[in-house]
Amino acid sequence: MLHDAGIAVIYQVEAGTGPPPVSSELKEKTRQAFGEMTVGVTRFYSAAAAGKTVSRRIELWRDDRIDTRDLCRIGKRFYLIQQVVPTADDDGLLVTRLTLEETDGSAWEGQYVD
Repeated sequence: MLHDAGIAVIYQVEAGTGPPPVSSELKEKTRQAFGEMTVGVTRFYSAAAAGKTVSRRIELWRDDRIDTRDLCRIGKRFYLIQQVVPTADDDGLLVTRLTLEETDGSAWEGQYVD
């Protein structure tokens, strides 16, 4: 798969040092080009049954530091990482596939510099 759909920035959420409303800070872990994947019907309904939504599925080069406690930003939109799957693509190249749920961004907007 070509990773030509855009740039995904993965952030680690850290406890903030200031008073509320700054209760957490974002620390950039990685910035990678990604490829867009199809969200299948089965995955969509399985997520809905668990009370979750699947907004996007993306594929990036293998990065074992990414986990479900991190956030993903694509453009100006933030996503919760619902699932991280380290795997190999059809060509045998090591990749990480992320299942993302879009947030309203209210907790994170203004906390990053692009």
